[in-house]
Amino acid sequence: MPRTAQHPEILVQARRGGTVESVHRACAALAGPDGEIVARWGDPGMVTFWRSAAKPLQAQAWLADGTVAHFGWGAEELAVMSASHEGLDIHATLVRRMLADAGLEERDLRCAAVPTARHGCSGNHTGFLAACVRHGWDVPTYQRPDHPAQRTALRSFAALADVDEAAVATGVDGCGIVCYATPVTVAAVTFALLPELLPEIGAAMRTHPELVAGPGTMDTEVMRALPGAVSKYGAEGLSCFSLPDGRGLAVKVIDGAPRAHEPAALAALEAVLGPDVMTPELRRLARPAIENDLGDAVGEVLAVVPE
Repeated sequence: MPRTAQHPEILVQARRGGTVESVHRACAALAGPDGEIVARWGDPGMVTFWRSAAKPLQAQAWLADGTVAHFGWGAEELAVMSASHEGLDIHATLVRRMLADAGLEERDLRCAAVPTARHGCSGNHTGFLAACVRHGWDVPTYQRPDHPAQRTALRSFAALADVDEAAVATGVDGCGIVCYATPVTVAAVTFALLPELLPEIGAAMRTHPELVAGPGTMDTEVMRALPGAVSKYGAEGLSCFSLPDGRGLAVKVIDGAPRAHEPAALAALEAVLGPDVMTPELRRLARPAIENDLGDAVGEVLAVVPE
């Protein structure tokens, strides 16, 4: 059995005028194509919520139960069902069409106080709604934890992540539906096995990266830069990557700081794959500027990944 390489935790520094002003910490796990953990940074055994990183696994529930086929949906719909999108016209137009396919309207969404197809989780919620129509489940209560749609999605997640459903800690996500928590290592293993577990959804996300997030965002730009990769972030600092060489990488900012999220994830990605993967757009995301109230760049945020 190969030895797991243990590294110190990743440090994300906020530098002002060249001086380190603040530090965030991150852990990470790298899984091989066989699903074995081969490298760890810090303690990725920590339990964290997947948040939106679980969306592809939820979308698989509606592919497996026939909902996607029932409505004649394909790769674009699978991609936006897995998305945390920017609410651009391409996203909202597609979500509205999907709702219409199911005989529903924007007002049926329960992802925000004011229902809108431009909400970043609208595609994901539309998958739940379509399943309700397909199976005759109650529509207005689809986001409640005891609803059949939520129970079905949880079973899908647990089966794909190879964890006991009863052992999965659950909570309520920012968009109102159930979210799931596991060790970070489980996310790394699941994304290593993503091509085998979710072949159609992975292909849809790679084919339509602009639908998964939007131009200039980390998920979209990683998939544009790395043919064969799948990238999916979750709120509070979790990023998951299915890499072209069959490995899976999961990175978690321990304090969930948004400004540390992309620097930590992209620095880890560069450490694993080498500097050639970093396009100018990814380098911009990996080292965002700190600006003062006048809009002047006075510092930057960057991550240090120990060897």
